[in-house]
Amino acid sequence: MIRAAIGFMWSAWGGHAALVAAVLMSLQVHATYRVPAAAFVTLLPWLGVVIAVTTILMLTVNLLPAAPRGPGLRGRVERRIVWVAGLMVATAAAAVFVTGPALTAALAGIALAALILAAVAVAGRLLAEGTLVFAVRWLYRVALAGIAVFLLWTAVVLVNGALDRSPAVPQASEILGVVTAAIDPGFGKLIPHAHVDLRSWRTDGGFERVVLPAHERQRTWVGEPVIVTMHRGFLDIPWVAAVDLDEARHLRQILAASPSAFHAMNRLIHIYIERRQWDEAMELTRRYVALYPGDVDVVEYVAGYLGTAGRYGDQIELIEGLVARNPDYKSLSMLGFALEKNEDHQRAIEVLQRAVALRPDVFLALHYLGEAYQALDRREEAIAAYEAELRIRPQSLEVQRRVRALRNGGS
Repeated sequence: MIRAAIGFMWSAWGGHAALVAAVLMSLQVHATYRVPAAAFVTLLPWLGVVIAVTTILMLTVNLLPAAPRGPGLRGRVERRIVWVAGLMVATAAAAVFVTGPALTAALAGIALAALILAAVAVAGRLLAEGTLVFAVRWLYRVALAGIAVFLLWTAVVLVNGALDRSPAVPQASEILGVVTAAIDPGFGKLIPHAHVDLRSWRTDGGFERVVLPAHERQRTWVGEPVIVTMHRGFLDIPWVAAVDLDEARHLRQILAASPSAFHAMNRLIHIYIERRQWDEAMELTRRYVALYPGDVDVVEYVAGYLGTAGRYGDQIELIEGLVARNPDYKSLSMLGFALEKNEDHQRAIEVLQRAVALRPDVFLALHYLGEAYQALDRREEAIAAYEAELRIRPQSLEVQRRVRALRNGGS
């Protein structure tokens, strides 16, 4: 059985099966480390046709009589020299005329030289022999050469992406078109394929065409604002790691069409806070409060983060609205904290005294009240506030230290 398996692998069938498997596996490489290349991506769905044609040619060639022996060693060496010289000339020309990385230019030159020399060789042999058998064999060789070039480019793409350690660079773009297809390797359209046209971030008015992997196909639509995650590439060939929805831009589009959309405003406020875009968050929260004044949770959420960021003026503006509508303990404590941090100590004391009157059993307002008295050097009142706090949480070493310092004449 082992000998039969080895024999199969060395046979034309085994070699062809391995070649087809390599081609199909390479599709995953191009869906993972995506190099924007319009012509290449457009031709990818035709791989199925290439595989099917190559399979037919392989079967045909194996049924043909054996080919006669070629020229001697000297003739083969002379032909190889011509091929190498042609490759060098075409590669040099491509390096001059093809824009982009040097490796891309070199590959373009090799492909161009191989195409020209193969065409010349085939034409010469056809004129000399004029046989259908020779034409079929050369068609098979051309098909194999095309697949070899594709696999070589796949190897370049794999090395360029897998070994890349460059930082991600986000690029704002928009989906201009989505194309779905299926690759049929000769036994059914079993391999789904899709690619998108993106508004170019490199040229004005241009587009970039990239493959869509499976996890991106179901959530992509024309007109979708996206963030394209780019990397420089190990071989300096830029490649796309991800195409994700630009949620903030999408939500702004929704609000442009429906300015009072509740969920869109709520989510966009959270995004601005997560990105620390305080001005945008504050402006949108003002609009939100005007439309939905009863939603206390959003205002307290934004105000809390504004306080963390040290934007006490904005925090005061939001919490004052809450206090005016519903002066509960939490809103009064937050307002007192913001006023105290904003150095409006006297007003902070007034607000915090109202909070303490509502909930004398909670320490938070008492702590802020002690800080406000301490800032105005009203030591006895500060001590009284801190001692009231200690009755609620006697384990606080920090408050104990403050009381001792104030009693000893320190601050």
